[in-house]
Amino acid sequence: MIQRRTHLVGSMPFADEQDAMQRAMDHLGTRLSSLPDGEIGEKTPQYPKGKRAAWVMTAIDICTEDTENWEVAQDAQRGDDGFPVGYDTVQKLRPKHPPSKMYQHLDFGYHTYFKESYPLFKQLREERSQPDLKFQVGVPTGLGITFAMMGKIDAIRYADVFNRRIAYEVNEIIKLAGNDVVIQIEVPGELALAYKLPNFLIDLPLKSIYGLVRKIDPSAKLGVHICLGDLNNEALIHPKTLKKLVYFSNQMVKKWPSSHQLNYVHYPLAEAATPPPTDEKYYADLKDIKLPNHVRFIAGFVHKERNKEEHQHILQAIESARGSSVDIACSCGMGRYSEETALSLLTVMKEMAEHK
Repeated sequence: MIQRRTHLVGSMPFADEQDAMQRAMDHLGTRLSSLPDGEIGEKTPQYPKGKRAAWVMTAIDICTEDTENWEVAQDAQRGDDGFPVGYDTVQKLRPKHPPSKMYQHLDFGYHTYFKESYPLFKQLREERSQPDLKFQVGVPTGLGITFAMMGKIDAIRYADVFNRRIAYEVNEIIKLAGNDVVIQIEVPGELALAYKLPNFLIDLPLKSIYGLVRKIDPSAKLGVHICLGDLNNEALIHPKTLKKLVYFSNQMVKKWPSSHQLNYVHYPLAEAATPPPTDEKYYADLKDIKLPNHVRFIAGFVHKERNKEEHQHILQAIESARGSSVDIACSCGMGRYSEETALSLLTVMKEMAEHK
């Protein structure tokens, strides 16, 4: 019997974190191997969908509000949800301290959000009798934040100190939850950089990922969400084939620090609002992805613009290329969608996981 699991990337468009986790468990049940809290946060007139709903932008906005340590060099053009309307309208910031003195002024709040949601998660897990379900926390790399909010030179100069702070917050989470939590590292900045560089320079973006990984407690359960970007349903990267994605993945896994175990890699197979192709030839390159036996392959292809038959056809093409069953996901978080669309996607994920 095929035992596919489902994976939620992170954000969900529900009332709050408890509501998001309840709905995910209602729809996906034992098919879930880990559960994020929905990344919603406080809802305000400025952020009607929640202050956490745009992921990396949440960290950038925290820095923007800290006027003692950051100066706004370019204001953002914001939409109805409070976040920038596009990649070229993200605010640009100038730090008021050199990298060596910036660490003490950084706080992204990942451990704070965790402390609020983890007790709710444990209560829900006990109520649903799913003792093996793990809590999931998604974090960017330092470059993932600085790449978006600074000029190129400062982005590189400050990436490591951002990694230090992110790792500190992750390690605080590990102290509290141990192996009951999965840390998902999300790498849109590194993938975007990889697409701009020739293959022989792939180590440059990979060093950014490893720079964070090596600062995290080696006992942590780690996964990677390879991300094409999804700001207001617009992708940052528009690959015509999967060859570069496969190369990026293979090099990342090949050089992964031996001190840390990689548990899964999530592959984006749709570009935000653009649905995944139905041409099975598009997925043929997936056969070349090399993963150790213990690393799960998560296919991010579930999309609101594809019907059940198209999803089944795409799943067959992916599994034919991989030569085995795969785990099921969307290409990115669902926080940009309506509640109705998100619930529909959860249903599709369950159907694809159970497809024979």
